[in-house]
Formats: sequence, C-alpha cells, structure tokens
Amino acid sequence: MLVIKSIRDCPLRHTELAQFVEEKWPQVKGVVLPKIEESLLTSEDVLPLTFVLLRNDEIIGFYQLIEHELIKRKDLSPWIAPLFIDEFERGHSLGSVLLEHARRIAGGLGFNKVYLATDHIHFYEKYGFREIGLDNFEWGRPTKLYEHDTIQCFSPNR
Repeated sequence: MLVIKSIRDCPLRHTELAQFVEEKWPQVKGVVLPKIEESLLTSEDVLPLTFVLLRNDEIIGFYQLIEHELIKRKDLSPWIAPLFIDEFERGHSLGSVLLEHARRIAGGLGFNKVYLATDHIHFYEKYGFREIGLDNFEWGRPTKLYEHDTIQCFSPNR
C-alpha cells in the first residue's frame, strides 16, 4: 500500500529519511538534509515541506516543496525540489503520484503555479509541466525551468 506522509507527521522518521538520501542520492544531501530539519520546525502551512512516499511502511521516495530553488531567478515560488524515487521502484508512475500530491499541497497553500528546474525533460512534460525558460543554478550549471498549474481544493461548504 502506498502512503504519502509529511515528515512533520512522522518526525521520528527524519533520521531514516536522512539515511535514505545519503545512501540513494548523496550528491544532494547538503541541500536536502537542512530542508528536512527546517520542515520539522515550521508550521504545516509554511515552506519548506518534506513528504515521504511509503510502500508497506518503507521509504521508497520523497519530495520537498520549497520557497526558492538554487537558481539565479528568485521571482517564482514554490518549487518541487527535489523529487526522488528509489531506482528499484521506478517505472511504476510513482513520480506522477508525488507530482500530483505536490500540486495539491501548493494549491492548498494558495499558490496558482508550482515550478521545477530539471534536465529530465520528457519525464515532466508527460505530466503536463510546461517549459518556461532557461536559467543557471547558483554554481553555474544550466537548467530548464518548468511550471504547472496547482490543483485547487475547494470545500463544498465555502
């Protein structure tokens, strides 16, 4: 069974998530691990937010919703950065599950768009992300920027 949980809702798993990141995607740990800690300290409607994807109570992926990506352009927010699925779980559309979740969370926070920076071009386009331009990461590497509409969740009582 698949479940997506906020790290804030399962704070005791933050060490497990940190180990997952260090083992599976060590090149991003310097950016991701501090955001995990920040996610634990903020309220549920303040960025950054960190979510884990669980299958049978085991972490198989995660994403973070952050205010600003590490690119030169700072006028867009929020960002899905990063999004990761364990290599042994890929090919089952789990990335799309996390992308939809991120769009719902961002919409629930009042945002109309959500953004990402990537060189995985065809992956995100097949889920409706549109290229909006080029930029450079703060360390100089070029990247494409993408956006998608958020999913607004309206209560029938409003």
